[in-house]
Amino acid sequence: MKDIRIAVRVTAKGKEKIQSKARTCGLSTTEYVKQRALGYEPRSIPPDALFVCLEKLDELEIKTSSPELDEEIHDVLKQIVAECLLPGKG
Repeated sequence: MKDIRIAVRVTAKGKEKIQSKARTCGLSTTEYVKQRALGYEPRSIPPDALFVCLEKLDELEIKTSSPELDEEIHDVLKQIVAECLLPGKG
């Protein structure tokens, strides 16, 4: 199956703005536009500190012995990933 191209005309200023937003999200311009067109809201690249915190939470989950605490930590990790890393659906 071949990919099909969709061309969109924008002003030079519009192109710069789209490219800037794509860079902020760590995406190519094409991927950024595709995600936006399909109703997703790409997120900007989070700071490295977030990944350090996620790793520490993951280590805590591995070390704990309480099933209840394990489940709570796992739920918090999933929520952080969903809200901070994955594109949102508008």
